[in-house]
Amino acid sequence: MTQPDPPRDGELFIDARIVMSSDVRMLPTVRHAIGHLTLELGWNESESRAITLAVEEALTNKIRHAYKNRSGERIQFEFRTEPEALVIRLTDQGEPPDPSRICGARHDVLQPGGFGTHIIRDVMDQVTYQTGEQGNQLTLTKRFSKFRDVK
Repeated sequence: MTQPDPPRDGELFIDARIVMSSDVRMLPTVRHAIGHLTLELGWNESESRAITLAVEEALTNKIRHAYKNRSGERIQFEFRTEPEALVIRLTDQGEPPDPSRICGARHDVLQPGGFGTHIIRDVMDQVTYQTGEQGNQLTLTKRFSKFRDVK
């Protein structure tokens, strides 16, 4: 990840990297951390829950699809503030995603699963996938409310 601009006086910031097990038992810890972080950074309860859910869905997809539910693997979880946004990057060394299959279930089909991709794209302002030497990277960007376009 690139180095963020230095924070302005009194501005909250974070630039953290965690390497975690690809085990679903880690999800509550991540949920707790992201939930509290987003509240401290100024999102309201509803927005915080939505961002937390999107991150949890992304991690779940990495565990389920990249690692085929193998719990002994590693996921690098980075998050940082930039002047206008919170940026979260998840990197794994598992099976690369097939871009043609990252579409999510149809909204009108009532069956379990497949809605995580919709949630992630609906909640986050920018979602990018990259596969390269460093692994499979999913970058989620959520602009701070004061910088969001009014829809």
